[in-house]
Amino acid sequence: MRDYALNRAIFEDRIGNRSLFSRLFHNWKARKEVTQLTEFDDFLLADIGVSRDDLEWAAKLPITTDPTRALEDRAVLRDRHRARNRPGWGAY
Repeated sequence: MRDYALNRAIFEDRIGNRSLFSRLFHNWKARKEVTQLTEFDDFLLADIGVSRDDLEWAAKLPITTDPTRALEDRAVLRDRHRARNRPGWGAY
């Protein structure tokens, strides 16, 4: 987890120092990558941790938003919510 946070911070620093045009270009390329994910079947998307609805949602985001990061954040929040709603020892 620490390596992930470190890599994310390095990436944020790289993106944060870019000009507006560079950021928009990066987001445009990321949007193309997200639209390529629609070619995958539902089982593969489930393995990745996203659904078709998530991809449609990400495709509708404004160009100023990085859709890959938004998808990742949405998947993390969904996993946290699922983990919180799992039955505990008392449910059996």
